[in-house]
Amino acid sequence: MDMGIKMEQKHLFGILYVCLVMSILAGVLVHLFIPSHAAFLWQEIPGFSAIYGFIGCILIIIVSKALGHYWLQKEEDYYEKH
Repeated sequence: MDMGIKMEQKHLFGILYVCLVMSILAGVLVHLFIPSHAAFLWQEIPGFSAIYGFIGCILIIIVSKALGHYWLQKEEDYYEKH
């Protein structure tokens, strides 16, 4: 019974990888053959959206960790003091 599940998992991962590669290939082909009309100058920079999104995620993580450390977390004996 375990062998059937392992084979099914391998089959599903194979399908997942094929879909992933096809998706990436389709995205690259769309960007190569269909002209895009940028509304702003920075949208013309290759990879700008990816870099902007990555920096945004890093900032969200840093701000949320700072918020947690300085505002949400209390000292270990917080309730004993009050």
